[in-house]
Amino acid sequence: MKRKLYWSLLAVSALCFLGACGNNQTQKEETTQQAKMETNTITVGQTWVIADDNPLNGGNPWSITSHGISEYVYMQKEDGTLESRFINTLEQKGDLEWTLTMKKDAKFSNGDDVKAQDLATCLNDIIANNKLSRASAGEIKYEATGEYTLKATTERPTKDLKSILGEWTNVVYKKDNNGKYIFTGPFIIKTLQPKNELTLQPNKYYPESDKRPDTVIVKAFKDINTLKLAFESGEVDLALGITGEIAKELKEKNKHILDFNAGYQYFTFLNTKNEILSDVKVREALDYAINRESIKEALFGGTLPTGLFAHYNAFDTTEKALYDTQKASQLLDEAGWKLESNSKYRQKDGKELALTIKTYSAKADLPKVSQIIASELEKSGIKTNVEVVDNISEVTKSREFDAVVYAQHPSPAGSPVYFLNQFFRTDAPNNFTSYSSVKTNELLDAMGTESDTSKLYDLAKQVQKEVLKDRPVLLTMDPQWHAAVSDNLKNYKLWNGDYYIVNSSLKVK
Repeated sequence: MKRKLYWSLLAVSALCFLGACGNNQTQKEETTQQAKMETNTITVGQTWVIADDNPLNGGNPWSITSHGISEYVYMQKEDGTLESRFINTLEQKGDLEWTLTMKKDAKFSNGDDVKAQDLATCLNDIIANNKLSRASAGEIKYEATGEYTLKATTERPTKDLKSILGEWTNVVYKKDNNGKYIFTGPFIIKTLQPKNELTLQPNKYYPESDKRPDTVIVKAFKDINTLKLAFESGEVDLALGITGEIAKELKEKNKHILDFNAGYQYFTFLNTKNEILSDVKVREALDYAINRESIKEALFGGTLPTGLFAHYNAFDTTEKALYDTQKASQLLDEAGWKLESNSKYRQKDGKELALTIKTYSAKADLPKVSQIIASELEKSGIKTNVEVVDNISEVTKSREFDAVVYAQHPSPAGSPVYFLNQFFRTDAPNNFTSYSSVKTNELLDAMGTESDTSKLYDLAKQVQKEVLKDRPVLLTMDPQWHAAVSDNLKNYKLWNGDYYIVNSSLKVK
């Protein structure tokens, strides 16, 4: 009897201890959130932070806008339309010439008015220094013709200068007398620990600055599970980039989760100059060998891709990727890659069929997607290795790769023109697959002179059909993304993927 009583008391004590621990953890989270609310601080956790604020440095124009520091000339609204705080009207005067009339109320974060010469100077600098800005219409020359009027002259015809000015390269900035960059976004940099932590404060010259939090901290988490733990402890108010699996787990704990269309697409880019992948039959075989349903299941959601754009875009096509391992085997046999009865991998001329997939961890889904693709290709007798790198841009720039699993937003400005020109025009800035097609180039040229929206979208679909027939890229997944948010941000809005993580709707006062 005494022994039973002892064990009963011990069990009760253990339960009380665990209950106390649970209560302590809950109290700790509540205390942390209360302290942050009192100091009016919002903390954002994600997988990266800028190294510097140079708007001419690689992908920095996108990064500093995503952080809420800068703005594009035109920004995409939540409903997908474009608006500008700087431009009042755009008027085409000829195939290559436009006039721009500006609004007069936008200011830089130092209080200076944004005038025509400021806009012309920064946009000309961008054209000269960032070749990605030349994808849609070639080089564009901007000239101030008055205090608030400009002339734009394009190298190639375009009917949509608005979308071009909404491309991520085209941020508004100037330099002060000390060479410091000055921007126009809702927040300004207070302190920066490169690639680690960024502290922001409101730009007092941006509308409704008095309604924004006094401090916004953006912290980089290299490991997505560490980010999850930071959110659960109350360290961060917004955990962006969590996987579908983690989102499901947090929902079961009654946490606030924002599920939103990424806008991004997951692609598998193939190096068409590679000895093995230069054969279109091999590229086609890889396409048939991948089971996208397995990828969707592993990601806990998403939409099977039907074209190069998100499913909700009117210019997306309906070219479904088919899963047929028998067809894949047939194509590999026709290409000379035979699978002998006693071999695991296919061979040709005594050489094993082996490929390496390179990807990166900044998008947490991609390593998992790459492993699934590798597993699928192995089933077809293709020896497949996966490498996760820190800087995927170095890989694509070098063009020393077999395949790259990559996340790309193909229509951040609501137009199909930029992405298709940037990735699939011969010798285009981001054509790292080395793809070249006379017919595709002709269709892209026709897109530049088409003013009828329905005809433009039809041309975009024709380009997609050509590209997907030639297969420099394989459709992989149209993903859904997730972010966990605290009570402080339960009504926060995220749209356009990760283009506007810290945006002007961030108001807590």
